[in-house]
Amino acid sequence: MSEDDAIKVAMAAIWERSRDVILGRVAVLEGAVLSLLAGDLAPDSRRHAEREAHKLAGTVGTFGFWDASKLAHEAEELLAGSEPISPADVMRLSHLSVQLRRQLERSAEEANASAEATADEADGPRPKLVVIGESQEFRDRMVSEARSIGVEVIGVEAANDAMGVLAAANAVVVDLAAPGAGSGFLEQLHATHPTLPVVVISSGDVFQDRVDAARRGGRGFLQTPVRPAQIFDVLRDALVVSRDDKPTIVAVDDDPTVLAVMDDLLGPTGARVVKCAEPLRALSFLVEHAPDLVILDVDMPELNGIELCRVLRNDPRWASVPILFLTAQVDAENVTRMFEAGADDFVGKPVLGPELVARVRNRLERTRMLRLAADVDSLTGVATRRRGIEVLDRYFRLAQRQRQPISIAAIDIDHFKQVNDRHGHLVGDMVLRRVAGLLAGFFRGEDIVARWGGEEFVVGMYAMPADAAQRRLETALATLRDEVFEAGDSTLSVAFSAGVAEFPKDGDEWTALYRVADAALAQAKATGRNRIIRAGAEQPTGGTD
Repeated sequence: MSEDDAIKVAMAAIWERSRDVILGRVAVLEGAVLSLLAGDLAPDSRRHAEREAHKLAGTVGTFGFWDASKLAHEAEELLAGSEPISPADVMRLSHLSVQLRRQLERSAEEANASAEATADEADGPRPKLVVIGESQEFRDRMVSEARSIGVEVIGVEAANDAMGVLAAANAVVVDLAAPGAGSGFLEQLHATHPTLPVVVISSGDVFQDRVDAARRGGRGFLQTPVRPAQIFDVLRDALVVSRDDKPTIVAVDDDPTVLAVMDDLLGPTGARVVKCAEPLRALSFLVEHAPDLVILDVDMPELNGIELCRVLRNDPRWASVPILFLTAQVDAENVTRMFEAGADDFVGKPVLGPELVARVRNRLERTRMLRLAADVDSLTGVATRRRGIEVLDRYFRLAQRQRQPISIAAIDIDHFKQVNDRHGHLVGDMVLRRVAGLLAGFFRGEDIVARWGGEEFVVGMYAMPADAAQRRLETALATLRDEVFEAGDSTLSVAFSAGVAEFPKDGDEWTALYRVADAALAQAKATGRNRIIRAGAEQPTGGTD
């Protein structure tokens, strides 16, 4: 059986065990629809139905039911807020609940076949996190939280259930309270998947548990109760910078024998190795493949490795790419020449596989961390402006090809300067982190939430019309209004204002769309703040100061 087939079999088995719980959530939606039709849906029941739709949207895609996930997203949006649900939206909810049940009563095999077809059209695979935990509630919370950073969670109850899906995982969370999840399982996990990041959760601060986790390659150790955000903080480098995007190594060596063994030696790093046997063609290889690491032989004809290293370091495109030398001459003079030319590291010949793998993995990990620093805002945990622009560029190209709408929201925290002036920057930082986490939690994994600068955020929502985006923002704003922040001996509350614009109605490229959304934000702040304005709308929505 192939690895892919084994994963499908394992996921089908997990689906069969989870099916009743998931269909029970559909039943909650059906009950809410019946109450709406009768005109007596209580606010608590509406909130419960909204939460169940939220859980459905985050869970069923894991099993291949991507269409059902989209239906659940739409049901969640219709149930959000406190305004009366219109008769047309009630009928739409009724249709959604019928379609959800119809789709989720299909077999897991059918769903996986559908998922494969969908994956071919997707913009790229999501990082996968396997969560082994006895608590269904904990697994559901992990699924919900993961959506905000574009991570797919595969939740299983027992350690044995995880074995078939670990090959596809980017990271693993192991609750030691789960059946079979003891030190023996951790040892087996480390032996079969030595590079897989693992976070261990324990119900007590038992020092031996910490030692066992560290010995078996654990990336982190957390004590219950654990919030999902704590886990994603530990695993951010493994999940936000997806390991599905394989790093690329360009190896330049005139010896075909050395190049021939590079793939086998570097296989454990998960990297793609591009081999160049002609030093004079090295620059064209770098331009074509944009490597994360360059390996150079020192002794080559026409252009030796040290000369080539100087050429690369003089070019801004390659000035910061790690360079590792292979050399048979490890005397002090030659080593000095390599480092003076700009080398980051070297390995002596004859090359020993474990030493080369360790040094290459070290350099690739550092590159990954530098990329993470450029992609994730260190204070708030959401995307940086640079990363936001990069994702929005990609989304707009995709939207133009697929004729899908995109909404952009420009968001600013009201009176934020007063928070810093009155309560200090530490409290201001706490407010920024909370607002960022709130926004990330209210939007989908495929959306991009970026800190644009200071107290301003931008959210890009692929395939979401502005009306739906506005409803989500209104729900987030209502939640933020109720949030109370501790500030020494006092407390404070904050809110935000926002402007929303939609492609292609309000602009034909993302930069124009952002200008429209930013203008709507300025209008919101000029008319009392604490408002959300849809670009082109006659009346702003939201409260006033």
